[in-house]
Amino acid sequence: MSFVLRICSCVVFLCTWVAFLCACEGNASKISNTGVEESTYVLQSGIGTDAATSLEGQPVMRKGYNPQMDFAYDEHDDVDIDENYVGSLCGEATKELETMFGPAEFYVTAESNEDDSYTIDVYYNEKAASFSDDEVEQIRMYINQEYKEVRLSEINIQGW
Repeated sequence: MSFVLRICSCVVFLCTWVAFLCACEGNASKISNTGVEESTYVLQSGIGTDAATSLEGQPVMRKGYNPQMDFAYDEHDDVDIDENYVGSLCGEATKELETMFGPAEFYVTAESNEDDSYTIDVYYNEKAASFSDDEVEQIRMYINQEYKEVRLSEINIQGW
């Protein structure tokens, strides 16, 4: 009888230990995959306004720009600031703005000034979306971050 009790207690102990390890491993994988506590940054103006509804009248969830989610590394290390580089940034900014503030269509251009600075023009389709003052400020912050190696003289944001 003593032998059977030992076997049962070992089985219970092993099952408990396996359950504990599985629980610890699950928590460890969640922490290691994210690395940091993630926060969601969602902007939504009041439902029923042009800024919060699409053309079909459906509510729009905009991700917006969150400067705290920028990466710490410098992805533009050791680059020559020329027309080609600034043009590639315009294409990158167009895609990112459409991702952050969809369903608006964006078009980003850069004009070179005489003093080696650039004027950035951000155009968006007014019929597809309108933006609150907070969202316009987020667009400005994103452009300043994206063009951090480029000397900017002005950022214009307007609809077409």
